[in-house]
Amino acid sequence: MTKYHFELKRKWSVMPVRAMADPNIKIRDLKVLGALCAFTNSAGVCWPSADTICVVSGYKERKSIYEAMKYLKSNKYVRQLNPKDYQETASGWKSNRYQVLWDGDEPLPTYEEIHTAKALQIVSDQEDTPVKEIGGLGDEETYSHTQASEVCHAYLRAVQQAMGQVRLFDNEIAHARRLATADKDAEVVASATKVVCALALQKRAGVPSLADVARYLDVQ
Repeated sequence: MTKYHFELKRKWSVMPVRAMADPNIKIRDLKVLGALCAFTNSAGVCWPSADTICVVSGYKERKSIYEAMKYLKSNKYVRQLNPKDYQETASGWKSNRYQVLWDGDEPLPTYEEIHTAKALQIVSDQEDTPVKEIGGLGDEETYSHTQASEVCHAYLRAVQQAMGQVRLFDNEIAHARRLATADKDAEVVASATKVVCALALQKRAGVPSLADVARYLDVQ
C-alpha cells in the first residue's frame, strides 16, 4: 500500500468519465488527472503542487507530470486558472491553480468556489503567507507568527485525525495567535484538540473550533 509523506484529506478521486473513452489518452495522463481530482471541489478547483502530484500519481520525475498536463490542458480536461481573473496581487498565486473540466466547457469558477477548494488541499499546499512576506516584523514577532502557524496546523491535523473533518486555516489562525502568545505549543494544542474532539463525539456535537480548544486550555 502506498505511503504518503503527507495526509490526504480523502481517499478517493472522482474523474471525468469522458477521459476513459478517449483513445489517445495515456495511462500517465489518467494517473495525473486522477491525482488532480483527489483535491478538487465540486467546481473542479484544485492546486496540488508538482511534488504532491508526483507522489499521488507515483511518478518520480516532474517531466512526466508536465507532459501529462500539456495533454490534459490542450484537450480540455484541465484549465489553468489566471490570477488576474480574480483580482489577485501582481505576484499572483504561489503555485498554479487548476480547474478540472467535467464536460469540457464549464465557465470559470467564482472566487468563492476557489476559496472553498482550499480545505481539500494538503496543508503544505495551502499557501499560507510565509513569514518573509510580512514586512516590518522584529525577531520576537516573527517567532510568534511562526509558532501560531505551527499551532494552527497542529489543530487542523488533529481534527482531521479525530473526526475526519476539514477546518480552514484562515478561520482559525486568530485563535492560534492567542494560544501562541500564551506559550501553548503545537504538541499541547494537538493533544488538547484530540480530547475536545473526543468529548464532542460523545455528546454528538459539531466539530470543535480552535476557540473551543483555547477554552479547554483556559486561554482567554
